[in-house]
Amino acid sequence: MKMTMHKHTNYFCLFILLVLILPISCKISSDSKPLPLDPQLRSGRLANGFSYYIRKNKNPDNKVLIYFAVKAGSLLENEDQRGIAHFIEHMSFNGTKHFPNNALPDYLEKIGVRIGPDLNASTNPDETIYQLPLPGGNPEILANGLQIVRDWAQDVSFDSAAVAKERQVILEEKRYLQGLKQRSEEQLIPIYTNQSRYGQRLPIGIEAVLHSVTATQIRRFYQDWYRPDLQSIFIVGDIDVDQMEKDIQTKFSSLQNPTQEKERPNYSVDLSGKDQYFHFKDAEIGGIAIEILKKTRRTPLLTTGDLKKRLTSQLLDQLILDRFRQLPFVGSNPISGGLDAFRISVNSKPGETEPAFKSVWLELRRMQEDGFLDSELNRIKKNYLQKVNEIAAQKDRVSSESLIKGYLQHFLTGDIKMNYEAEAKLSQQLLDDITLQDINKLLKSYLQEGDRDIITKSAPANTAFVPDEATVKSWIEQTYSLPMEAYVDDVSDQPLLAKTPTAGKVTAHQTDPQVGTETFVLSNGVRVIVKKTDFQQDEVLFKGIAEGGASLSSDSDYLNTIHAANIIGHSGVGNYSATQLTKQLAGKKLQVMPLINDKYQGIEGYSTTTELPLALSLIYGYINEPRKDREAFDILIGRTREEMKTNAKSANQVFMDSINYVLSGNNIRNKVQTLKDIDRINLDRVYQIYKERFSHAAGMTFVFVGNIDMDSFKPLAEKYLGSLPNTGQPQYIRDLNIHIPEGHLAQTITEGNNQKASVMLIYSGQYDYSLANSVKMQAIEECLKLALTARLRNREGGTYTPQVELATSKYPKSRFSLILTFDCAIQNVAHLTQAAQEELATVRTKGPTAMDLQKFKAARRLAFASGMKNNAFWLNYLTTQVMNREPSDQLVSYTVLLDKLDANTVRDAAQHFIQPQKNEIKFVLLPEKK
Repeated sequence: MKMTMHKHTNYFCLFILLVLILPISCKISSDSKPLPLDPQLRSGRLANGFSYYIRKNKNPDNKVLIYFAVKAGSLLENEDQRGIAHFIEHMSFNGTKHFPNNALPDYLEKIGVRIGPDLNASTNPDETIYQLPLPGGNPEILANGLQIVRDWAQDVSFDSAAVAKERQVILEEKRYLQGLKQRSEEQLIPIYTNQSRYGQRLPIGIEAVLHSVTATQIRRFYQDWYRPDLQSIFIVGDIDVDQMEKDIQTKFSSLQNPTQEKERPNYSVDLSGKDQYFHFKDAEIGGIAIEILKKTRRTPLLTTGDLKKRLTSQLLDQLILDRFRQLPFVGSNPISGGLDAFRISVNSKPGETEPAFKSVWLELRRMQEDGFLDSELNRIKKNYLQKVNEIAAQKDRVSSESLIKGYLQHFLTGDIKMNYEAEAKLSQQLLDDITLQDINKLLKSYLQEGDRDIITKSAPANTAFVPDEATVKSWIEQTYSLPMEAYVDDVSDQPLLAKTPTAGKVTAHQTDPQVGTETFVLSNGVRVIVKKTDFQQDEVLFKGIAEGGASLSSDSDYLNTIHAANIIGHSGVGNYSATQLTKQLAGKKLQVMPLINDKYQGIEGYSTTTELPLALSLIYGYINEPRKDREAFDILIGRTREEMKTNAKSANQVFMDSINYVLSGNNIRNKVQTLKDIDRINLDRVYQIYKERFSHAAGMTFVFVGNIDMDSFKPLAEKYLGSLPNTGQPQYIRDLNIHIPEGHLAQTITEGNNQKASVMLIYSGQYDYSLANSVKMQAIEECLKLALTARLRNREGGTYTPQVELATSKYPKSRFSLILTFDCAIQNVAHLTQAAQEELATVRTKGPTAMDLQKFKAARRLAFASGMKNNAFWLNYLTTQVMNREPSDQLVSYTVLLDKLDANTVRDAAQHFIQPQKNEIKFVLLPEKK
């Protein structure tokens, strides 16, 4: 009997054990389930190991985006090869088997592909990536695109003369990169990556190698590592996938791996379990900074469990950001070598570091000990779901660039790129499964000692104010004995607006079939322009503007005015504080912000079609029911102060501040702002000025672009825009006579210790504003940049990236400016300045070359065709026409004017407007003499 009972007890215990284990087993099985790769992706590998990823996509329409990736970067360089991987990237544009010499950039520019903005490449520690966007619909162009990639894969030329010439360009690129950021990377990346190879192989290389490396040495590295089993092509766009796969097989199957193939090492960064301390000193650092990084191993995105971990980390990041009022004191980011870092960053004035640091850590302690609230987590989950569901809903309008970058990561790291609908569905399931315990546990792991870098930063003169490692750790410990209040989730269920708007009426209405707009005027004088599109299924962009802005303020009130929109825009609206409003808008794709600049005031933002009524009510609220919030004011002013302290000693910042002051005719509004100036900004005066600028809507025009239903939109516009106050006549920009002074001026500024020169040449004057003249001036800008690149970079090897920037304005006066900039060796300033002036003189006397003009026209036609199917393009165009008081139908004649353009008309415009003999300003930045 006992024996029988014992058997029954065992069976019963076994049953209970199975019941307890079963959910755990299911959970483990679910977490280990592989993520599905996007089923619309066609991928494969040829017999030689060459990989390919192909997908049809029509956003942007009639375009094809090609990427080429090689798992060969600076990590594979020996000590005497440092910089060769990057050198090969440069040489790939200087001559290949089918595109010798400079034929490749010339060919691409002639079909409208710009070097830099479109065609580009990057060398990283682990890989080198080339990107090649092409116009679609032309089989010959697409075939040539495949040939270009095939040449990059194994047929790059390494002519000794071309190597010698490109050597100078790369040395100038290295010079161009000089500055605080580069010095910081050189010293801190070895710390971040635990003294691994990642910290010893920055892609730019070292001068000793760059000066001496030969074509033979570069070719050897290329032959070792540019091989098909380490390469992949990515093609996304308006293509025939089946035909493209056949073309890839035909074109790339002939690639061969080396007969004696080197093993490709896989490098990573080891975690030591220990803490590290480093004090980074640099003369350009303003104030004192403390940065703490908790490093963890990055998990590849392969399974459901991996996605859940990543979602948990993203939710935690957003929860922390919300607690810190969107100030980036704390957040996560990747580090080279397969690591992620939870980063805490605090900046302060010398002598104020301890309280600043403790205030941040005390907030982290409150999160660590009390955890987050259900209401916070639910709100963040709602926000995340809104984003993934929106992307899934727009699956047919996702950009090719977004798709291709996901496939690129699959090739490089193994991360799975899912279909957007599948990702949204799975994310929703996983979000339901992520608990507060998961979030709180992850945060506690981030705040533990071990694998933690403590980095302090200061100028050498402030070293005495910098805490050592023991001091920083003692500050952390001390925060755990400080008094701490519980967190209160400040939410509201009141109506957004304090008063219900009284609707106006449409009093006039017209349509413009040429540009596809409807314009109506409301009874309060507000004008509304609507451009209905279907480029994005659920997107509306908008901007409302009226003339006046800071030009209507006195000089003494200028700072209060120019900061007013940002301060009041972050103070909440109607019945809601800024914090309450942020929480109320959780899960909505919606942003509305006021603006006040030198010439205009207004409102801008975006929303979905569903949230458009809420967006309009916010527009009404920011104009009619603004709030002032002392806490928001203190946060924003504090952030401005920190930015000023951080940038105060930057040589480039000093250079630009000096230039802006001189170019304004030494106007007090453009003088360098000091901390004392910021301290004089007054919240009450800011609020008063803000209300004055938005006190009446006369003269205000709103532009809406997107998927808008006019039948439902007009009543909303009447309610929220037609009810805006109209208590006076429209105001206009006040002419303060602030413009670039005429005549000749040359000024040299010595600042910092970067061993390079920065040169800026400025030409300006009166301008006859018209669309025809704008097209001519755009041609001058683009053709001059091509000419400067050909001479200063390619022929002279004297600079890395010369720039030309055109600006035109119609009001309050019609004027233009043309600014030429380049960096170079100190000893080359005079020579390259003269060369730049000669190229400008050539455009003025002969006009651009036929080739450069053809390149300009091709690039503009492509940009125009792309813009015509882009909401942002239309919003910018229509608001620009409003600001210039020009008709909206000018756009239809743009391509006609472009076709009529020839070298003579460009030359004549250059001669008429640009007159160096009368107006030329030259600024040169040099390092301080030691």
